[in-house]
Amino acid sequence: MTQQWKEIGGGLNVDRTFPAKDVILQIGDAVEGRYIDKIEGIGDNNSTVYVLEEKDGSKTGVWSSTVLDNRFKRIAIGKMLRVEYIGKEKGKSGRTFKNFKVFEGIDTPGDE
Repeated sequence: MTQQWKEIGGGLNVDRTFPAKDVILQIGDAVEGRYIDKIEGIGDNNSTVYVLEEKDGSKTGVWSSTVLDNRFKRIAIGKMLRVEYIGKEKGKSGRTFKNFKVFEGIDTPGDE
């Protein structure tokens, strides 16, 4: 068996990110794919990125936020997901934040 290696702290190895840098999100913008990895400690802000593999095999890194961190901690790696931007909202503290819905794929008989 050949040993496989994963670099620690080596940066982000994805084809694109969501939300993409310098792109203004529109309500309904979304990404779908299989949740394959969680990478922590990225960049100067020590950010977390959740990696989804899309149907075409490309990898999309979903930048974390408090909202997404709370959603992703309940989801096992390997699940099919859809992350959808639903707009800005005002929290209890009065701060405005970007809100997202996260949907988990439901396996049905005959799906492969």
